[in-house]
Amino acid sequence: MILRRLTEHVKAQNWFAVGIDFLIVVVGVFVGLQVSNWNTARLQEKTAQIYIERIREDLAGNREDLGQRLAYFRHVRASALDVLAALDQSPETLGEQFLIDIYTASHILPRELGRDTYDEILSVGANNAISDVAVRKRLANFYRSIKAQITTLKLTTPYRVVIRRNLAYTAHVAIGAACGDKVATGATGEPIIILPTECEPGLTPDEISQAISEILMLNIRKDLVRRITDLDAKLVSIQLILDRASLLDEYLEDVQK
Repeated sequence: MILRRLTEHVKAQNWFAVGIDFLIVVVGVFVGLQVSNWNTARLQEKTAQIYIERIREDLAGNREDLGQRLAYFRHVRASALDVLAALDQSPETLGEQFLIDIYTASHILPRELGRDTYDEILSVGANNAISDVAVRKRLANFYRSIKAQITTLKLTTPYRVVIRRNLAYTAHVAIGAACGDKVATGATGEPIIILPTECEPGLTPDEISQAISEILMLNIRKDLVRRITDLDAKLVSIQLILDRASLLDEYLEDVQK
């Protein structure tokens, strides 16, 4: 329509009308580009907000997970300290609780922290997901800064192997069944793992005496001390991740406002 009218005006040498038609075309193209840019920016902002909200959900899940780990490793550490104190006692005073503590001190919790949304952001291209450079940098710094702590959480020490290899099979089975991890499933399918505060393996006096004798022959003190320092490091690492996750969540909450 515009092109036909423009051609007619050129033939008629109506240059004023030609100028008006040309201006209409230019303005139309400009407005169309602006609308397209506005729609693109709006969609990108909406995408960014969705990703930020999902990151915050991941952080909430991680904080819940880390809270469970704090309780778990504090329990394990308390058992390890009880074992260390028991090693200074007369062997005749030791009983089933010593074996429970020995076993509990060897527990690990080797599971990953959730970072599905951040991995997705990286896979689609961080700029495509979140255009704000400051937000992208803050996310990258968080996930980069907790790598060392995650490595510490995954670390195992020789103590576990020594105990699991040498504890009498009957004690191993009985204590594992009564005093081992209790696993449940959360609302979104996440595992919830706790240790019972009290348990009764039901070992006989002879089984207890034999298992204690075999453990005491191993001279586990050095491996136990290394295990306790490992647990100390795990507790510090968990708290560091919790603190950093809280700071990131507060920052993202402000971004959403």
